[in-house]
Amino acid sequence: MKTFLRRLAILDYLRSSRAYRSTDEILNHLVNSDYLEDESDRGAYLGQSERSLSAQRRTVQRDLNFLYGTSNVLNLEGDNDFGLEALRGEGKSLMWSIDPYSGLSYDFEKMPTYLALSFSMTQKHLSAVMPSNTLSEMERFFQNADTKLQKEASRISPQQFGRLKDSVEFYQRGQRLQAANYDINTLDTVYRAILKGKQLRISYRGKTYQVHPFGVVILLPKLYLVAKKNEDIEKTDSYRHFLIHKIDDIEVISFSSNIPETFSLSAYLDEGRMDVYVNQTDQREYKLVLQLSTDNGSNLITDLSENPISGDQVLLDRGEGCYELTATVKRTVQLKNWIMALGRVATIVSPDVIRNDIFSELQALLSNYSEDTG
Repeated sequence: MKTFLRRLAILDYLRSSRAYRSTDEILNHLVNSDYLEDESDRGAYLGQSERSLSAQRRTVQRDLNFLYGTSNVLNLEGDNDFGLEALRGEGKSLMWSIDPYSGLSYDFEKMPTYLALSFSMTQKHLSAVMPSNTLSEMERFFQNADTKLQKEASRISPQQFGRLKDSVEFYQRGQRLQAANYDINTLDTVYRAILKGKQLRISYRGKTYQVHPFGVVILLPKLYLVAKKNEDIEKTDSYRHFLIHKIDDIEVISFSSNIPETFSLSAYLDEGRMDVYVNQTDQREYKLVLQLSTDNGSNLITDLSENPISGDQVLLDRGEGCYELTATVKRTVQLKNWIMALGRVATIVSPDVIRNDIFSELQALLSNYSEDTG
């Protein structure tokens, strides 16, 4: 697979260059793009090991011969469908190029409208969290997708085209918060460490940490790095959540990360690992019983039927606009805020501990507005 990806990288580099490139220029591109085996190869290219550098040059030459279709490049015409061309450079060196009019490029004219729309939506909604090198490589797809949609617009009215392109938006429910500014290079470095299976050294709120990166979570409007400190890697529940915009300095280090194959970021989130608890020492599950009183114009019951608060939620109609909801929950700030947002519609029947959470919060809130408050 690594050989396949490296050869694709060579073809893409030559296609985008639109000029003849030497074997060493191609090798330099592969080094800078991390398509070599490991960090020792990068050091070799920088002059630390001429023997290793020669081995890498031979590897690239074999790749070029394979893509060209013959090892006797200057005496035999290559049998390839890539438009790959070769000529003699200085001394015994070879120069390589790809015919810009070859059939290597994607046929954007045949791009289906649904695919063009998908690229347009990807650019609009995910550009801020994509690795910058990936974003750069995707740019031609974005541009041609936009061209495709513009052509589609010529068949329909401009108003319809606008609706097609702007038909999907992300939105924060409740009071919206503006996203904090963060350095895209920080996010790029996190992605690179995850892809290469390496640890990170980060400076965070004045402290330095060596961490194993488990993933990135987009919890609007914030971005988090989920990681474990190196000294805590064997501990079961020692995950840390680092805000991306508060990371002052970051680098990929040579030590391999230790991420279990069984780890699932999705399952981690489903378990409520990033919830905020009312009492951090109490993360038990409770059977919540909630009495709901609604009028005929309320959509609350329909919303809860379609979007339950837990997998075992039961919603019973007690008659005359009264309903009883039971669900397994934890004592989280999110749950407390949701119940309080329901106002007088909701009354906690049990358990007492969650009922007391709400009562204490209401008392504290009321004290802010008492006559004695200055």
